[in-house]
Amino acid sequence: MKKLFTLIAIVSCLGLFSCGIKGHNRAEIPAVNAGDERIYGDVGGVARQTKNTYADDETGKTAERVTKIRQKMYPK
Repeated sequence: MKKLFTLIAIVSCLGLFSCGIKGHNRAEIPAVNAGDERIYGDVGGVARQTKNTYADDETGKTAERVTKIRQKMYPK
C-alpha cells in the first residue's frame, strides 16, 4: 500500500512539474473573431443598447424611466 501511494505521489508530481517545462503548454491561439464589429461592437465606443430609442406613451413616464436608467448605468 505504501509503494502504491509513493508511486501515485511521484506520478502526480511529475505530471504537475511537466506543466512548467519551458516552451510547452504555451500555444498562442489567434482570436477567431478579432475585429468583428458584429460580435465586439465599436471597441471604445458607447454600448449599442444606448442607441435604442423608445416611443413615448401618453404620460411620458417611459421616457423618464429610460433616461434615469441610462444615467444610472452609463454616467458621463
